[in-house]
Amino acid sequence: MLVNFFADLGQFFRRVVSKTSHYLVKLYAVFIFVLGHLTPTLAVRTQLLMHGYFQSAFCAKIARSSENTYAPAYSHDNDGTVYYVKPSPVSHEELKMTSARPNRYAVQTFGLSFATMTWYN
Repeated sequence: MLVNFFADLGQFFRRVVSKTSHYLVKLYAVFIFVLGHLTPTLAVRTQLLMHGYFQSAFCAKIARSSENTYAPAYSHDNDGTVYYVKPSPVSHEELKMTSARPNRYAVQTFGLSFATMTWYN
């Protein structure tokens, strides 16, 4: 009987640890997402990482600009703030589909900050 008790107790702990580890993995993923978007600078660095510019993500200086995010005809107050990455990230693959500049990002903040690469005006 005592052996069965310990066997059942072992199964119980395995189930608890299994369920807990799933929750911890999900909590860790949410924590990493929030951490990457806490400030505008971290949002730009997260985008640089996602686009494969690892050296720029960790070493480059990110500066806020006073210019409008888009051309004056399209500018609104909620378009975001422009941030520049200096020195400009170097791509090993040329951007053929768009004329995107990997050094210019528009950042919008709604509690968390989200950065998007902008295009030539």
